[in-house]
Amino acid sequence: MPGDRSLHQRPVPRGGGLAIVLAVSLTAWVAGLVALHRFGTGAVVARLDITLIGLTTVLAFALVGLAEDLLSLAVRTRLILQLALGAGLGIAACSALEASLWWAPVVSMGTAVLVNATNFMDGANGLACGHAVAASLWYVLVATVAPLPGLGLVMISVAGASLGFLPFNAPRARVFLGDSGSYALGGAWAFAVTVCLAQGVAVEAAVAPLLVLLTDTGYTLWMRMRTGQRWYEPHKLHVYQRLVSAGWPHWASALLVTLAAVSCSALAAGSIVSPSRIWMPLVGMTTILFLYLQTPSIVGASSPFLTPHGTR
Repeated sequence: MPGDRSLHQRPVPRGGGLAIVLAVSLTAWVAGLVALHRFGTGAVVARLDITLIGLTTVLAFALVGLAEDLLSLAVRTRLILQLALGAGLGIAACSALEASLWWAPVVSMGTAVLVNATNFMDGANGLACGHAVAASLWYVLVATVAPLPGLGLVMISVAGASLGFLPFNAPRARVFLGDSGSYALGGAWAFAVTVCLAQGVAVEAAVAPLLVLLTDTGYTLWMRMRTGQRWYEPHKLHVYQRLVSAGWPHWASALLVTLAAVSCSALAAGSIVSPSRIWMPLVGMTTILFLYLQTPSIVGASSPFLTPHGTR
């Protein structure tokens, strides 16, 4: 139903994220069979534990999101479940990849951040799915170059599932991902970042396609707190929401987010093989994200972050 966070004026069915989860599982199974046929048993068995951790993470977060879709869980309950599943991901991944378990609490908190950022950014037709296609294909590239067996299989499955769902969500939404879908995608990103960092991938390469989600969410939260707004209440003040409210079609707002993710990823491409020159991609990424945040002002959208004195 339309609400304080919604950009839609009519009811649209939610819970389409379950289709994403089913498609991810099916695609992973088919991709595994193809790998078995072309490359033999070793290609499938290699890091099968990582693949299972990824698929389990996606499914677990989808179930939490489904519970939110159906039961409207309390904020505290959602956060506890997110942190618990994030800790489980951290313990499982660190154990499988022989990394220190001291990283598990960091993974737990990072997972909650990514899941919520993905959820907050799922508010325009095609945005979360379009971004998911670009982000997951980036992680397929990272997994291929690094190489990171196990990660690539999960990410190609996410890409295929998101691409298949996209026509049902854009340009006109016939069904929403719902929290089940956005939570599943957030869990997939947490899994990807965890595996990348545990295997020594440069930080900028590990998070590149997710920076636009984190930047929009972080900036909006900070500005709402700074201007005395009730930051914990539902709103339509994210950059992409302000653009739609200013007259942009949903697809244009979604495309902007996806292009920002692709651009940041392109700048980080060299870091996959040569992570020593971190300042070069960081300068470019910072510029892209700054321009993204300024887009509402550039197109003449009014600012919701003016104080009584007219300043930000």
